Amino acid sequence: RGADLTNPYFIEVSPGNVTVARGADQEITAFLEGFEADRVELALRRGDDGSWERWPMASYDDPSRRAFMLLDLQDESEYFVEAAGVRSPLFRVSVTDLPYVETMNLEYRFPAYTGLSPRLVEDGGDIAALRGTEILLEIHPTVAVEAGRILLEAVGDDEVIALEVGGDGLLRGALSVTRNTFYSVRLQGPKGEFLRASPEYAIEVLEDQPPIVTFEDPGRDVRANRIEEVYAELRAEDDFGLRKVELLYSVNGGEEQKRVLVAPGGRTRKEVLVGHTFFLEEEELVDGDFISYYARAVDTDEVGSASETTTDIYFIEVTPFTKDYRQAQQGGGGGGGGQGDMANAMSQRQRLIISATFKLDRDRGSYERAEFEENVTTVALMQSRLREQVLNLINRMGNRLSGDDDFQSIIENLQLGAESMGPAEEELAAFRPKAALGPEQLALKFLQRAEATFRTVQISRQAGGGGGGGSGRMAEDLADLFELELDKLNNQYETVQRGERQEVQEQIDAALQRLKELARRQQQENERARALASQMGASSAGGANQQRLIEQTEELARQLEKLSRERSRPDLRETARRLQQAADAMKQAMASRSAGEVGMGKEALEELRDARRLLEQNQQFQVGEEIAELTERAARVERMQERIGSEVGRLNPEGDRAAFRESLAGILEQKDELGREVSDLEDSIDRVAREARSTQKESARELGAASESIRENQLKEKIRYSKGVVRGRSTEYAERFEEEIATDIGEMSESLKRAGSAMDTSEGDKVAQTLDDTRDLVRGLETMHDRLDQQARRGGARSPGQNEESEAGEKGQSGQEGQQGQEGQQGERGQEGSEGQQGEGNASGQSDDDRQGRQDGSQGGRGGAQDRMGGDASRIGDGATDGYQPGIFSPDDLRQMAGEFNRRLQDAEQLRQDLRDLGVEAKDFDEILRRMRDFSFRGINNEPLALEALRADIVESLKQFEYRLWREVEGEGEQRLYLAGSDEVPEGYRELVEEYFTALATGD
Repeated sequence: RGADLTNPYFIEVSPGNVTVARGADQEITAFLEGFEADRVELALRRGDDGSWERWPMASYDDPSRRAFMLLDLQDESEYFVEAAGVRSPLFRVSVTDLPYVETMNLEYRFPAYTGLSPRLVEDGGDIAALRGTEILLEIHPTVAVEAGRILLEAVGDDEVIALEVGGDGLLRGALSVTRNTFYSVRLQGPKGEFLRASPEYAIEVLEDQPPIVTFEDPGRDVRANRIEEVYAELRAEDDFGLRKVELLYSVNGGEEQKRVLVAPGGRTRKEVLVGHTFFLEEEELVDGDFISYYARAVDTDEVGSASETTTDIYFIEVTPFTKDYRQAQQGGGGGGGGQGDMANAMSQRQRLIISATFKLDRDRGSYERAEFEENVTTVALMQSRLREQVLNLINRMGNRLSGDDDFQSIIENLQLGAESMGPAEEELAAFRPKAALGPEQLALKFLQRAEATFRTVQISRQAGGGGGGGSGRMAEDLADLFELELDKLNNQYETVQRGERQEVQEQIDAALQRLKELARRQQQENERARALASQMGASSAGGANQQRLIEQTEELARQLEKLSRERSRPDLRETARRLQQAADAMKQAMASRSAGEVGMGKEALEELRDARRLLEQNQQFQVGEEIAELTERAARVERMQERIGSEVGRLNPEGDRAAFRESLAGILEQKDELGREVSDLEDSIDRVAREARSTQKESARELGAASESIRENQLKEKIRYSKGVVRGRSTEYAERFEEEIATDIGEMSESLKRAGSAMDTSEGDKVAQTLDDTRDLVRGLETMHDRLDQQARRGGARSPGQNEESEAGEKGQSGQEGQQGQEGQQGERGQEGSEGQQGEGNASGQSDDDRQGRQDGSQGGRGGAQDRMGGDASRIGDGATDGYQPGIFSPDDLRQMAGEFNRRLQDAEQLRQDLRDLGVEAKDFDEILRRMRDFSFRGINNEPLALEALRADIVESLKQFEYRLWREVEGEGEQRLYLAGSDEVPEGYRELVEEYFTALATGD
């Protein structure tokens, strides 16, 4: 090998004398022993040419190691290496017609669950594909051979895969992508030995991304009375398909119930929109009780372990069913306006603790141990602090209030709530968040029951004109106690929340700047790849720049995913997924050598641009959210001033001096808090105005007017001055001064409301939103049809309480494409619907803002649901037609579907109004809307044509309308078309795309 062991200074050369295949490449490596040199040269003499060529050898990280690549060897050559006067021996490179890989085509056959068509990569090498992808290799050797093999690197012995030699002289074989490794081709030489016949190629596994699941409606905690119906709608999506989507809920933290909304065995979809109605009157709830719920989605990955994603936990709080309570909720109840919201502060803090505990348990695997324990300790401290707050309130109530059953009930429930917090703290201290959820939710129940009783007392006081008797005065004292304690808690919490939101927004802004830079650099890489393809007929296999771009894209995806998890921001999770898909496309572009695969780089660029658009939309949405928050804070300031004015009016300097001093001290304390809140609100308004200036100029102008009104009216100064007025001036003068302060606060609040109303939506945004709404309508109706069709084709009604899908059914989904829904179906029967038997009721479940008009049948009242069920659902199921067995759909199934269909009808009617506002001609949509209004579930249990009508008359017609709307509104420019249910690219279009990129590569 060129080593002179008698000389301490020598050059070791590898491989020394070597015989290579004609046209092959050969790397020469030199190791300097005992000395260093700035320049190392390879001296080469080719064939009969007597002249020597000298080439500098490249340095590795180790300066003593140098290398040089001899390309396309056709003739015998001699070479030696020289550095700093030290020369290696002379070596010979012999060239013979040994077998070598001339070209190699790769056909990617993706796992069946992805639904992807095979993809051919000509003149391939490196492989980047999903785990479980089968790669079919077609090898063109330089000379005919009798045998060949693939060598896969492994930690132990390398894995050998035999190749089959065909009659056409080509070698064929297959390998599976299961791990990151390297492979090379070995071909049999003339002496029977297997020779290395290719470079070493990389195999990189691309991981299937987990699904995304979010609640579209209500997407927040809501309040409802005991006989209302709450409609929850969730969206789930996955890059290759969803296997299962389920809703899980419990009453007052009790036994968890499950409702499978999308079941295994049906048609695999990448995105579903599905709803569920909670019928509260069937749960035997009392005021203050709650239902907690969350959703879980599982993807179709059958190669690795299927990924699942779980939403945050949400709450439905049961509230009194009275007109007075609604007015109090809306802040219109005179002296007590908004106090119900203030009283809700303790339970709100407890819900936040439950939510944080739930997320810690859900995401436990993503934390390092120290980080997990630190977060759990923080939640435990939050629980401890709230328990102290509750005990402090109990103590103050016990000292000042007694002798009233309502007040005693409040104290008892608060005491039970505080007692339940103790075990929760203990479980959290032991780092068992899942075990802490039970006592945490029990504490929430008692807190909410105490608050419900408080609201009843307040409503009674309002109905009685604000007191005057002992009970009225005690109610006022109770309100003072709640509000003084909870105002402090609210302000402390919201200050932290605002700081966290601002920090998150700063991180998003920084991510947006990085995304813009990544997209710019990816565009440069694409242009470089196209130039190489045009010049050489093949794109570059990548390079250091592209690799760095991949690493930075994946790093940003991880950061956004972590931010999404920690801050409960599903929109950021979607952006993170787009970034990971962009990184995967970059890897595939690097792995491919064919000119047509320049398109993978373009796909990566599109994913980066989509991610950027998502973040930009998030910024605009964030401005709207912040304006809404400012408006709510201003409303709270109004309530605070209203309470102060009421207490100033009750001051009696001529009465009991001790009571007067105590009341005065309370008013002055509240004024200090009001002044701080107004000052902080002014700063926040100015900040949001700056953020809105670039995109929402009218809103920014109104925000400026709001902050200017604070300064021009000298609101902060008046609040400070009013403290002296209350102390030293007459009650009548003080009341007039308080009214002036209230007027100034109202002026600021009105400006903020106008800022929210002025949030602009460009014409293009309105069009895009209308297209998205159309797509969502199609998605929702498609999902409904699939669920009904799947159950109908299984046949057989399910038994009540049959909630869980069997293990056999789960495992039955692991077959190949075409077998899905065949294996394990016996185990799957009975999992969908009927999980909790529920009685009659309407199917609306609107949010607070929608409930007042629900008596109209088109809004999903009780009659509307019955009509769509076809009358008495218990009588449905007589007879069978075309294989549809009778009684397949239970009354509960039909009621749930009727409620969901009513919501789709409402969405369609709103969409029609939006189309009218845009001036879009939609006679065909009017016909679809008429069919939806006429559609009935009456015959769906007996007549398969009823289900077919849902698909053909409504769903398919909507798809055609969606396409027509896109053509008319968006035109045929560079916008990409998203047809619902059309995820696969038509084969003819695929051929045209390949022809186009081939033309680009060859310069034709």
